[in-house]
Amino acid sequence: MSPPQINPFRVIVVGGGVGGLTAAHALSKAGIDYVVLEKGFIAPPIGASIGIYPHGSRILRQLGVLQAVADECLPLGKSINLLPNGTAIAKSDFFRHCIKNHQFPIPVLERRAFLQILYDGLDEASKAKVKPGKNVTEVFQDDNGVRVTLQDGTTEEGDLILGCDGVHSNVRNAMWNNANTAIPGMITTAEKKALYCDWTALVGFCPTLPSMSNCDMSCTHYEGKSFLIINQKQWTFFFVFFKNVERLYWPSRPRWTKEDAEKKATSCADCPISDTQVFGELWKNRERGELVNIEEGLFKHMYFGRIVLAGDAVHKMTPNIGLGGNSSMESVVVLANALNKAVKTDPKRKPGKAAIEALLAEYQAERYPRMKKVIEFSGLATKIQAWDNIFYKAVSRIMPYLPDTAFANECAKIIKGAPKLDYVPLPEDAKGLVEWDDEVGTSPRVDIFKSAVTQSQIPLLVLFVLLSSCIYLIGYKS
Repeated sequence: MSPPQINPFRVIVVGGGVGGLTAAHALSKAGIDYVVLEKGFIAPPIGASIGIYPHGSRILRQLGVLQAVADECLPLGKSINLLPNGTAIAKSDFFRHCIKNHQFPIPVLERRAFLQILYDGLDEASKAKVKPGKNVTEVFQDDNGVRVTLQDGTTEEGDLILGCDGVHSNVRNAMWNNANTAIPGMITTAEKKALYCDWTALVGFCPTLPSMSNCDMSCTHYEGKSFLIINQKQWTFFFVFFKNVERLYWPSRPRWTKEDAEKKATSCADCPISDTQVFGELWKNRERGELVNIEEGLFKHMYFGRIVLAGDAVHKMTPNIGLGGNSSMESVVVLANALNKAVKTDPKRKPGKAAIEALLAEYQAERYPRMKKVIEFSGLATKIQAWDNIFYKAVSRIMPYLPDTAFANECAKIIKGAPKLDYVPLPEDAKGLVEWDDEVGTSPRVDIFKSAVTQSQIPLLVLFVLLSSCIYLIGYKS
């Protein structure tokens, strides 16, 4: 008599964006069953660009889509900083140094195109598991599994729910309700208000005009606002950040209209974004443009029971550095590694609730401190670019005098700590100056952190710290 058949371990992924489609790839390669439920379209025409740093490119190479992503864009050239009058105060080879450190590219492309490449990179069997137009309305979990009810009345059952449904996550709300029902007071109002909004932004893109660079990135500093422009071979992407009058906390969320966006754009149409162009020229020729809220926040509880969160649903950062999509892929990879190990520990028996909660606790313990660092780093960049106060303005003016490798080496401290899929091999040729934390000792490298600051540069750094501190103190005493 043959043994009874057990249903395979199954993950219900809610959200078909960067995190959800990365999960589809990662779970497919692990041989773990799943379904991806996306309430809208796959690769919808919303948003602007997405930038992939070397640690994100390393993951994309494992997924088999890096070349397709890189083919969509040109290698980035200079990183340029400008004053409000359009005068350049810095032209850095940040991207070249960053690639040299890690030997992976930094592609920037339209977000919709990136999602389409992720989807197209799935085989036909995997694509069949990605279901658009499926809006989750109810979430249920118990000791034996999970179930979601969809708006069309159908249901999906599995063993784990992965919420990749964005900053306004319905899965997160359901998880909070589940947690507070089981353990009253577990999710406090203080935790819910960890998501806040200090900035709004005009985001969009227009065709790259003949007079524009097709590979540079520029940031124009203003007091209380900044312009981030990324030029590519087909499109020029723009982000215009505005400091809000007051901080807004979850669940407050202004709804911006086309008229609101037009009003904001008109208010800064004559602002120089280079020595030859003003922002109004980009807005007038826009292919797409909208006014959006720029939330920030990190939630203490990343899981409860059989529900876990990833991406903007649990760790949201400002986009000035471009680490949001990379961080979403990271979290999915960490979770996929843990699930792959758990499922293969005993192929004849699925991981139970206790085993699932144990691996989710490890996931949370790994992700929380790293995402805290990334969110703070991103927020600092936003404040420096928009001259949030006199201290940040001083920092922006002195940074150009630091070594050209300084920012790339600072970013390397974050990049090298990122995870990869531990069950998908990487080619041996992907070796840069900096060792990845998960490959320390595998080959000799140059220690860029010891050699980043020479003795001749120490007085300049000391002056930088002293001057910035003094200006900061004076500004707050006056």
